[in-house]
Amino acid sequence: MAASGRLPQSLLLTGPSGAPTVEAAIALSAVVNSSDQDPESEATRALHERILHTDRAARGGAEADSGGINPYPDVHVLRPESGKPIRVDEVRQAIAGTRTHPFEGRRRVLVIEAADTMNPPAANALLKTLEEPHPWLGLILCARSEAALLPTIVSRCQRWRFAAPTTPEVAARLRDEHDYAPEEAAVAAAAARGDFQRALALPRDRLLPLAEEAERIAAVVGRGIPPPARTKLTERFTRGAPRGRKSAQLDELQTVLVLLRATLRDLAATGSGGTALSGDPERLGKLAQLAPGSAFAEALLLVEQADRDMYRSYGNKRMQFDALLLAFNEIARPLVVARRRRKRTAAK
Repeated sequence: MAASGRLPQSLLLTGPSGAPTVEAAIALSAVVNSSDQDPESEATRALHERILHTDRAARGGAEADSGGINPYPDVHVLRPESGKPIRVDEVRQAIAGTRTHPFEGRRRVLVIEAADTMNPPAANALLKTLEEPHPWLGLILCARSEAALLPTIVSRCQRWRFAAPTTPEVAARLRDEHDYAPEEAAVAAAAARGDFQRALALPRDRLLPLAEEAERIAAVVGRGIPPPARTKLTERFTRGAPRGRKSAQLDELQTVLVLLRATLRDLAATGSGGTALSGDPERLGKLAQLAPGSAFAEALLLVEQADRDMYRSYGNKRMQFDALLLAFNEIARPLVVARRRRKRTAAK
């Protein structure tokens, strides 16, 4: 559609965290502004690199004139600050830059990442432009879902839905683009749930040791944990943990929770006859024998709730992590008792 000049002025690209909506928006921007509008041409590839370079420079990742690549003035990506909604002044400033004709290309393109985080004044400011866009303007909204957007905004856009990358796809990108070892890539990709940027946010230098820690914590679901060991483990992961969610690098506690989710998901799948996505199959097979898949699935739900309480509600991390281990103990209690009874019966 872009190559043939039939791309609508307003698009809404939706998909879960990790879905390549912004990447697709930038690629479309390159095609519509390329000299030949051929998605596979050298001209389009070069323009795509210029747009990417300009976006990185705008985010502080590169100097606009470095590397012999000039900035591209006709495509702007509006990205919200981490954890914050898009404000009305940000939208107005971005729209103000689209009121003049393109400098080089056929269209000015405004890409809005996480458009579903716009606060009401920002959404209303954007709606005015959507209702009467300049003929040279292209608007591409990227969001996780349509639900948080104004129905009047959604109705004025052509909607495309994207899927998140698969775990093997994320692992391949980590290996090919960032030189991850195969085991590192597999662990990070499984933990990230299709979100490539989240995979990169995991502390690479501690990834494999923390993955082993996550497996030991998952074993509590089947074995239980005595009070002294529980206290020591809680102190180990909550000492000095920052409040709230950090935008760039995940802290060690949050990393363990992410890896623990991936491990429990694998154990629940293994216990139900499915396939694990990461980790050593032999180790996971032994862990899966400690409890039924339903027990690991129950523990997975507890971890997801604990993560929300610790990082989205600014809860007391020490109390929440200790409560999580206590809940694991409650799942393990009947399993441990049943094993002891079987041993006594076998001994007789």
